[in-house]
Amino acid sequence: MSIQQLKNASKIPSEKLDNWAIPKIIGYDICHLSGIQIIENENGSEGGIWECTPGKFTREIMQAELTTFLEGHCIFHPEEGDPIEIKAGDVLYFPENSKGTWEVIETVRKAYLCYNLNK
Repeated sequence: MSIQQLKNASKIPSEKLDNWAIPKIIGYDICHLSGIQIIENENGSEGGIWECTPGKFTREIMQAELTTFLEGHCIFHPEEGDPIEIKAGDVLYFPENSKGTWEVIETVRKAYLCYNLNK
């Protein structure tokens, strides 16, 4: 595998990102997901850039995830625990099976790595 690089990931125009599936929406705001996948492995791990417009939806990724927010503002409401306010520059780690609701206030963009701990 070769080294992958995305220059100025926070500056890539939204229209240059791939359209991704619409998540399980909560409420009336229909958010739009898009991104660029720069790595995908046979074990199911993947990484890239993810962007979401305002709205609320259920987190469906059950893998562990390490992510750095490049732009925007959102709140993650875990099933257990207090809401987590997230802004550009924040780094989060989600353990496997982290369940909750995303509330995107301003369009967010993040660099992410999702991976399976048991594979």
